[in-house]
Amino acid sequence: MIMQLQPLLAMTLTAPAQAARIILSIRWPKQALWTGLMLVIALNALIYSLHELLFPLPSDVLYPHFSPLSYFAVMLTLQVVFIYALFATGRWLGGQGNVDDLLALVVWLQLLQVAWQMALTLLFLVAPIMAGLLNLAASLFGFYIFVHFINQAHQLGSIWRAFGVLLMAIIAIALALSFFLGLAGPSLLGLSANV
Repeated sequence: MIMQLQPLLAMTLTAPAQAARIILSIRWPKQALWTGLMLVIALNALIYSLHELLFPLPSDVLYPHFSPLSYFAVMLTLQVVFIYALFATGRWLGGQGNVDDLLALVVWLQLLQVAWQMALTLLFLVAPIMAGLLNLAASLFGFYIFVHFINQAHQLGSIWRAFGVLLMAIIAIALALSFFLGLAGPSLLGLSANV
């Protein structure tokens, strides 16, 4: 079965639960799923590099600066941790989903995010305030879509339980990120590790 992307995109925006069921109805090969994840993260790394070139932050701002390869490695690690956190917390709350199901949904949403970030970058060049507001609205709407996706993947039967799964997975990511920044933070920020 070959998915038509344009109807699926429209369905994701208007009926996310139905879109999730269509994605989950396909038995994706594991290799295709993991390759898809690496591809969308590589595209995200390219967009990150473009943002660094177009909108550089002042040198005195303490902000982690990654090379494209480092950004790819960090984001890949965080996404894998996130997917397994969604799996574990969903199962803990009585869900039935598996890693492959969650991976398929995450890859689709990441692909949409890449397209959105490309459009947003262009908009930011001509209307930065509008781009910022649209980005905030899209983030909230993406959260809403993802809750529906988790609910379908785990067959929880409750948006609130799906919200709990997502919240616990985000906490797991925050802990993993704080651990990573604790180890590598000083060098990323250009500080001495002995400070």
